[in-house]
Amino acid sequence: MNQPKALLVAVSALTPLLAIACGSSTPAPSVTCTNGNIVANEANDYAFSSTITLPSVTVKSMSNLMVDWSGVTKDFLGHPINPVSDLNTIFLLLVDLPVATLQAQLNADSFSQTDIVASPPPSINPSGMTSATLYDDFMAGGMPVTAALANPYLDAAKYTPANSTFTMVAQSGTNIGSEIKMIQAFQLDDASTNTAITFTNTSTKLTYEANLHSLHPTGVPAGMAALMLDWTQMTGKKNALGADFITTNITSAIVGHYNLTPAQLESQFLDLETITSELYKADIQSGTVLDFTTLKDSAGASFPGVDATGTWLVALICDMCRNPAPWYLTILEPAPQPCAAK
Repeated sequence: MNQPKALLVAVSALTPLLAIACGSSTPAPSVTCTNGNIVANEANDYAFSSTITLPSVTVKSMSNLMVDWSGVTKDFLGHPINPVSDLNTIFLLLVDLPVATLQAQLNADSFSQTDIVASPPPSINPSGMTSATLYDDFMAGGMPVTAALANPYLDAAKYTPANSTFTMVAQSGTNIGSEIKMIQAFQLDDASTNTAITFTNTSTKLTYEANLHSLHPTGVPAGMAALMLDWTQMTGKKNALGADFITTNITSAIVGHYNLTPAQLESQFLDLETITSELYKADIQSGTVLDFTTLKDSAGASFPGVDATGTWLVALICDMCRNPAPWYLTILEPAPQPCAAK
């Protein structure tokens, strides 16, 4: 394991927003009308807060740790997973932060790669396995992990809970740091006799609150498929999680149509992609504009425009960020054209 280096790699101008309220009977917050050229604005964005908790287990320092993920049947979002087919990479991550600080940074999506103690991390790509031992099965930099290699990093005197956090991480895929499904934190103790790290469905605990009722919905022409969303003006502003909005970090977008009210969506927010009646996706290869004509559903059908039924949402996502919540999300509503002042 070498010295720290990058490990976890991290959701043009258009016609200006017509910043007048639609003529409707909907009470405040008012609808922000557009002619289909949407400029992202903090007033139209939802708000999201979360609490990620990583309960620790204590293990014997400098020992051949046995890792077992057979009992994981749900990821930390509560979605069902198969520990054999869905967990493709298990890796050990050591960071130079106490667990409370790491939790706070994961919540705010502000975790810095500079706090990683050793890279590449010891990892295993199991095939049909649901348990493994550190010295026997894990690899680091293409080399088998040995006691001589690992023990300097498993030193309880050097890496204490006051200054360090150890985690075993289970994820889908082989791109380390993405598609994380569960994290089990642990700490070292010379006096401990335990050498087992066992993942459970509560190894990582998440509570959250999503606020869709305070945002100003975005009015667009009904049935117009060729909508545009520009987030250039979010530079220097905050995303929905309260962190800096880095415009180039948006890598995908979704538009969902739901047979649910915004209040109902708030309570099922992390299931947005599984509870839709219609779901359209697009990758953002570069730039700061979403052309809605690039949105496709799973069958390849194009986005048709919004209507007055149910709830329509558009969300901008940073796929490589640690917190899975969209950076920007607003409600789309059909609005009469031209918009009339309220």
